[in-house]
Amino acid sequence: MKSWGELMRRRPAGIWLLLCGMLMTLGFAPFELWPVAIFSLAVLVAAVRAAAGPWQALGATLVWGLGHQLSALYWLPWAFFKDSGGSWLAAIGGGVPALLGVALYGALCYAVAAVAAAYAPRRWREAVFVLVWLLVEVAKGLTPYGFPWLPVGMVWANSVVMMQLASVGGVYLLSLLVLLTAVLVSRPDHTLRLVAASVLLLAVAAFGVNRLHHTLPAERSVEVRVVQPDIQSESKWDPLLRWQFLQRTLDVGLNGEGPVPPTVVMPESAVAFYLNSDEDVRRGIAARLPKNSVLVTGTVRYAEGMSTMAPRFYNSMAVIGHDAVIHDSYDKHLLVPFGEFLPLRQVIDRLPLPWTLRTLSQSRIDFSPGSGTPLLRTPAGTALGLICYEGIFPLYVARHAAGADYLLNITNDNWFTGTIALYQHASLERMRAVENGRPLVRVANTGISVVYDSYGREVERLPINTPARMDVKVPLILLRTPFRGAVERVAGF
Repeated sequence: MKSWGELMRRRPAGIWLLLCGMLMTLGFAPFELWPVAIFSLAVLVAAVRAAAGPWQALGATLVWGLGHQLSALYWLPWAFFKDSGGSWLAAIGGGVPALLGVALYGALCYAVAAVAAAYAPRRWREAVFVLVWLLVEVAKGLTPYGFPWLPVGMVWANSVVMMQLASVGGVYLLSLLVLLTAVLVSRPDHTLRLVAASVLLLAVAAFGVNRLHHTLPAERSVEVRVVQPDIQSESKWDPLLRWQFLQRTLDVGLNGEGPVPPTVVMPESAVAFYLNSDEDVRRGIAARLPKNSVLVTGTVRYAEGMSTMAPRFYNSMAVIGHDAVIHDSYDKHLLVPFGEFLPLRQVIDRLPLPWTLRTLSQSRIDFSPGSGTPLLRTPAGTALGLICYEGIFPLYVARHAAGADYLLNITNDNWFTGTIALYQHASLERMRAVENGRPLVRVANTGISVVYDSYGREVERLPINTPARMDVKVPLILLRTPFRGAVERVAGF
């Protein structure tokens, strides 16, 4: 590490920084090699500290950041390929530019911290680097256009012991501790620093062990059926085929012997109809439901526009009963830019090559953001509805979780099949259970359908890429965590 100042002046240094950035990805799901991630960050800290000035710090961090971002988000073109029904033109023309753009954005966010540190007095460089990095992470987690994918604290998202401090300060506190550890080990020739890093890690683990040892008993357990239809066809919205796909999903969820739990959950867009306006579809679903059960499902809601407005479409969750009535519903608040709506569509549609971006808009329509409460009444209790990537926003979830008995995330991870994105997405949402002291029920069309308790411990899961269902006893351990309390107080101002 002492030779980083010299290495920075040599051309191969960029290659080593790029490789170290790629190693950072091994710290996250599904690899979970968090010591490797800390080593990668330590190399970056040493490079920034040794930089001769802001430009050198900027260059080193951009190279490291691109290595990490490209290796962590390589699956973006594949998502475009799947979304377009198997078009390599969409993957290359839309997915590759999206990957490069998002990777550059992420690398620039890291570079902000490095440049700020380079301008600080040398003795304060490390402190400024850590502080600005955390501020940037928080900013990336703000809605509606944030993208808080893989903050560095997520390297502990699959260690039940190490992630418990998220209940105190959220994933941002974990990020702070990971960064401090990297700063300490970035000077391996300083024995005192290595001892301090060891003590810090032991303290994090001790907190986790103690919290898990004093686990509160569940107030009660509720039974929920999780339905994973594993429908990967891109023709699910075909008017001639969508009823067939819905019947296949209902067969997975409701066929067979044995009682049906009061709450049955199907994934995002499981009902490829406008459920609110299509009474025949509601009656067809209700005919399959037992009298005392309800179905919570993803669907699309259609709303007629006013005389001067176009119709509006919403990515929604609906609770439908045996009486074919929608008892409760929620329209998704946080929409995926370029996935569920196209920002500045009127401008982009006039560009010479609009096909590079039009393929990103699901069903070639723009969804509208919802405005109602995300809380849903179900027989299992009040659920905080989280559709797809809404569950990756720490502050958003904490702001709405107070009135919920459990977190209910429905998603369609078909776009990520066969990639590490499946595991990254699930681990991001697992962290929300610890932060908010609420169990998480995650229902995927295909991907990772799993239930976690309020401490982030796995209760049960379904195999990937398999049509299956499970009836799970969800332990309602309702905790008031310091993190959620702090977010509520700040949001109340």
